[in-house]
Parts: sequence; C-alpha cells; structure tokens
Amino acid sequence: MRTKTLLLAASALAAGLITSQAQVYSANIVGYANVPTLQNGSFYQIMVPFDIGVSNGANEIFGTSLPIGTTLSTWSVALQGYVTTYFDNQGNPGDPQWYMGDDTTITNPPILLPGQGILIKPNGPNVTNVFAGTVAVNVGATNSVPLTGNGSFYLVGGLVPYGGVATNGTAAGGGGNLNGLPIGTTVSIWNVGLQGYLTYYYDNQGNPGDPQWYMGDDTTITNAPVLNVGQPALIKPNASGYNWTNGLSSN
Repeated sequence: MRTKTLLLAASALAAGLITSQAQVYSANIVGYANVPTLQNGSFYQIMVPFDIGVSNGANEIFGTSLPIGTTLSTWSVALQGYVTTYFDNQGNPGDPQWYMGDDTTITNPPILLPGQGILIKPNGPNVTNVFAGTVAVNVGATNSVPLTGNGSFYLVGGLVPYGGVATNGTAAGGGGNLNGLPIGTTVSIWNVGLQGYLTYYYDNQGNPGDPQWYMGDDTTITNAPVLNVGQPALIKPNASGYNWTNGLSSN
C-alpha cells in the first residue's frame, strides 16, 4: 500500500472507565482518556473515544486548550482525503476561532464523532488531550462502524475505549473486535517516530483455511496489530459491506 497523505499518530495513554454506580441507574458509562501529543510539529493520528457535549464538536472536546496555530483534519471517505481546519486567532490573542483550510475563512468547529480518526498537528509541545464523556456503546449492547466501500480507506477506531490486540475484546469491556475481516484487508497504524505507517495485511497466501497477519511485505507472518485507547487505524477492507462490531459486556 502506498499512501502519500500525511496522517497523525496516536500515543494514547492512561485511559480509565469510571463506573461509579452507573450500572445501577443507567445503561451508560462515563469515562476519561488522556491522549498526549507531545512533539511540536509532528503529525498524530488520534480519535475521540467518547460522546462529549451536545454535538461532539471540537469546541466542546478541546475548548480553547489547543495551541494557537494547531491544524486538525477529518478524513472524508467520499473524497478519500482530508478536510482541514485551523485553530487560530489571526493575531488577536483573545479571539481564537476555527478557520477553513485557507486559514482566513471562519468556519464551524469540526464534529469529531466517537470512532472517527482525526489528523492533528499541535502547534506546541507536551500537549495532553483529556477526553471525558460517555461511552458510545451502552452496557450489554453492540454498535457497528460501517466500512462498506470495497477499496476505500477508512480512518476509524473502536467505539469502546479499550486498548489491546485489535482482534480481541475484553471479558469485562467487550472491546472492538476486528474479527471477520475480508481476506486481503490492510490495517495501517501511524508511528510518530517514523512519521509514517506500519502496515499489516490480513491474508491467507492462497490457503483458505489459514488466514494470518503479515507485515507490509505481505510475506512475513507477524502478530495482530495493537490499538491503544484513542488510537485509530487506516483500514482498507478487501470487500464491501464489512462492519466493525463493538460490544460492551455487562460482566
């Protein structure tokens, strides 16, 4: 796979689900996740793992905590590319706004739904993004992230804020299992240090009963990719109609 578009990286650390009596009164769970973007000028690929505020707008998620001059881009499946916005103040320290890609036209804050990967380039070092909200999947329920276009790239992550091997869930949390992937699917994870992708292939090398994970050369067997909380992947399903199912167990 050759992807020339710059994407960002997620080094998502320290996530916690806060369940304090939530299951007694509601099917919802609230939680938080600290997702750091530490290097000024580096691209990071992250996602917001919770429902936050009314609309999940960037203004509700980040407030005014982003460094002035930060760029934030959302992936458009239809365009197979990014729609970029800037958090800037045009020289007025008290008036930060969201601007279009030209950095001159004021626009609405981008909407960042749970499971939607974003590209962010912070204009400052040592920024820790603290996401706090409601888990998008109710206890005992399952939701799906549709990846329905054969040959299209999707920048997505699991709806349940649980980190680990992408094909495994958790006994208590359910997780987001990338099981049942079409043979020939690619899953690429951004590496901040390299400022590039590590790509994995789900393939069987012509043996229908033996699907494996392979490195980017599609010949060397490797372990399944790992996704941290707040970390999406660039996924290209090799068939139409695939849904990434996410469940949250009540156990």
